[in-house]
Amino acid sequence: MRTQVERVVIINDRSTSVGGASSLAILAADLLCDRGLEIVFCCGDGAEALAEKRFKIVAIGGEPLVQQPRRAAFASGLYNPVSFGMLRQWIEQNDSAGTVYHLHGWSKILSPSIFRALHPVRHRVILHAHDYFLVCPNGGFTDFKRYVKCDLKPLSMSCLTTQCDKRNYSQKLWRCTRQMMRGWYFDYREAGTPIIMIHDRMAPFFERSGVPPEQLCTIRNPVELLSRDEMRPWENKAFFFIGRLEPEKGFEEAAEAARRAGVALRVLGDGPGRQLLERRYPEVQIRGWKSKSEMARELCEARAAVISSRVPEPFGLAAIEALAVGIPIVITDHALLADEVVTLGMGAKYRANDLEDCTRALRWLAKSDATIIDMSRNAIRLARSLATTQDEWRDALIERYDMLLAR
Repeated sequence: MRTQVERVVIINDRSTSVGGASSLAILAADLLCDRGLEIVFCCGDGAEALAEKRFKIVAIGGEPLVQQPRRAAFASGLYNPVSFGMLRQWIEQNDSAGTVYHLHGWSKILSPSIFRALHPVRHRVILHAHDYFLVCPNGGFTDFKRYVKCDLKPLSMSCLTTQCDKRNYSQKLWRCTRQMMRGWYFDYREAGTPIIMIHDRMAPFFERSGVPPEQLCTIRNPVELLSRDEMRPWENKAFFFIGRLEPEKGFEEAAEAARRAGVALRVLGDGPGRQLLERRYPEVQIRGWKSKSEMARELCEARAAVISSRVPEPFGLAAIEALAVGIPIVITDHALLADEVVTLGMGAKYRANDLEDCTRALRWLAKSDATIIDMSRNAIRLARSLATTQDEWRDALIERYDMLLAR
């Protein structure tokens, strides 16, 4: 595959695989490097985790906002002058007509100042929407006080006067100010900047925010098979929750529904909610975070996985990884994958924040081996259609870069 791209500058808050955006930013750098492209990885932290990588690194040496003193986080979250200065200097000294700037994550360290630095090269910038922070102040199109989807237009008067933040209204106003600053420094509508979504059902959220449809495209995340061993979930009893133990992931709802349904629940993951689970649901087995190979071994004992997100989850890597090895899933209708999962016969859907509906779904799958067999076979056959392979994902990125430069 020939390309006119000379260099790709990948920009992301973190240099460690601590979440979807960071993992994919690092993966993109590796895969593009394999294709012989010159890669520069610009990150907000110290980049110690990238020491053995083949690509060039521009490290700002900062810390995530949650690890900074409150006043420092307040200021640098709105405008990080170090981020701006370092990226601007690199652009002034190294930019070329064949250089593409691919921004993954900016809200944890880099701040809106990164958009100011990118403004001079805005016609060669591509944005990756792993979440909704490009348009929504709290990044989730969710009222986090009630855990319901938000239908408001971001930064409208209704939005500004609604307290939807996890913390308090002051935090909401700070987030709105940050969003406005991002818009002042870089109006991607004016620049016609392409935005890569990870699921096509993200489009209505962006269009409601004023992003023209022609700037949106979808490249689904890559998923690699966890194991080639045959899974036989119909012979198992335990249900598995996979993910961070954060309120928006619905871990407590999954635990309560499992208790009411009389089924065992195991957790592959960890987080702030661990103590709550241990105190209120001692019957739940918390296995912690697992490597890919360890996760495959754990799932050999799974009847189904529970994806109980209470927010509009854009993709759901854990869900597809489980499906790809034949483990059916129970998924909330807030997840953008939910309708596809049900249509393809790979799992059950329940109404978000409806404990009884979740309990009914667990009871149904706990009792019906025939249903689990059908779902498992469908999942093995069809789950890969929900994602890309690493090669497909890399080639789709390069195609988008070429289209950007051709424009």
